[in-house]
Amino acid sequence: MLTLEGCRKRRERLLVEMMHAEFDVAVITSSLMINYFTGVLTDAQWPQAFALRANGDGLLVSNREPQRAPDVRFCMYTGYTTERPFGRHTMHDELTAAMRSFAGPRRAGIEEEHAPAGLAAALAGATRNITPILIEMRRRKDPDELDCMRAVTRLTEAGYAAAKARLEPGMTEYQMFSAIQEAIIAAAGTSVELRGDFAVGTRAIRGGGPPTNRRVEKGDLYILDLFPVYDGYTCDLCRTFCAGKPTAEQQEVWAHVLKGHDAAQRLIRPGAPTRAVYEALRDHLHALPLAAGSFWHHAGHGVGMEGWEQPWLNAGSDQTFVEGEVIACEPGLYDERLRGGIRLEHNYLVTDAGPQALDTFPMEL
Repeated sequence: MLTLEGCRKRRERLLVEMMHAEFDVAVITSSLMINYFTGVLTDAQWPQAFALRANGDGLLVSNREPQRAPDVRFCMYTGYTTERPFGRHTMHDELTAAMRSFAGPRRAGIEEEHAPAGLAAALAGATRNITPILIEMRRRKDPDELDCMRAVTRLTEAGYAAAKARLEPGMTEYQMFSAIQEAIIAAAGTSVELRGDFAVGTRAIRGGGPPTNRRVEKGDLYILDLFPVYDGYTCDLCRTFCAGKPTAEQQEVWAHVLKGHDAAQRLIRPGAPTRAVYEALRDHLHALPLAAGSFWHHAGHGVGMEGWEQPWLNAGSDQTFVEGEVIACEPGLYDERLRGGIRLEHNYLVTDAGPQALDTFPMEL
């Protein structure tokens, strides 16, 4: 989990951003960003808020006592009671009252997209959306964030080990999902939210999605794009396995997709354009006649607290890489003659010395 020292450093960076933006107080309302600044994992289905004044004072308002004490003030609103009727409206009212009392008549930057209804209007001072600032702050990962991402990566690799060992013709997509989830939970020693694409064979050519009762057939390629969530962080990894001995065509395409990572690694540097990686991968992948033109999706994106973060590696991006961010890079080729497709994904830490993969699980079919 995140360290309190790391959270304090992130709050210090937020104070600098607040000064530049001329905010007197920042009001954070998403569970992800509350964890980012306080180290407290809150329940995203209920309203929460964290406010930080320009003098460094902070207040966390939640519906339950944190599992570990934060190093900021804490206030609990009535999330559940047997004393009176309650509901989301009463929770909003209590949270809003606590935020209004703490923020006062100040210029506020508020994370509007996740704010409880009426919170922005209830703050006495002028308000502006702070989300664009937070999005950029999140790109560069701190050491404790990287520790969280390495931890969830190890869990994901446990899932891949189970998938490779259990894959056989006749099993259903949901049986594969269950095998992966069981391995991840066993490795974590607790429940883990598992998201991903579990479509097998030709069903995966133009997408993926949750598992169905579709059965694996001999010779199918199985693209497993996994993004579990653990301690507030995720990874986004993809491996492709063959149900049986790969054909010569499948091996040829696999080798070509794998070489795409060599092309990407040469271009992933701080300050370099992200679009260049997409263009290089597109040109490389489409040079193989067998599946030319089948690389239809983005080449990658940032990853951290969410599976999709900034920046984007696509044709329309004008972004550049930032040192310390983590990039999911995912070249792929697809064709019915392949019995599906092949997508291979690394998560790279962007450094001056070049990208460093956080994952180590083999790419072999």
